[in-house]
Amino acid sequence: EGRFDAYPRTGPTSEWDTAAGQAVLEAAGGRVLADDGQRLSYGKPRFLNGAFVAMGG
Repeated sequence: EGRFDAYPRTGPTSEWDTAAGQAVLEAAGGRVLADDGQRLSYGKPRFLNGAFVAMGG
């Protein structure tokens, strides 16, 4: 319905699982936020992501 576009992810992912999708989503005006409310970052130890939410713009 387009009322709220979000994808919460609580399970583990690797940085290579999210990098391209995050780039496309952000270019389209969306955002990907880590569980601390900051933009999902890269270069973490073992390249593992914690929980995050991807949201449309």
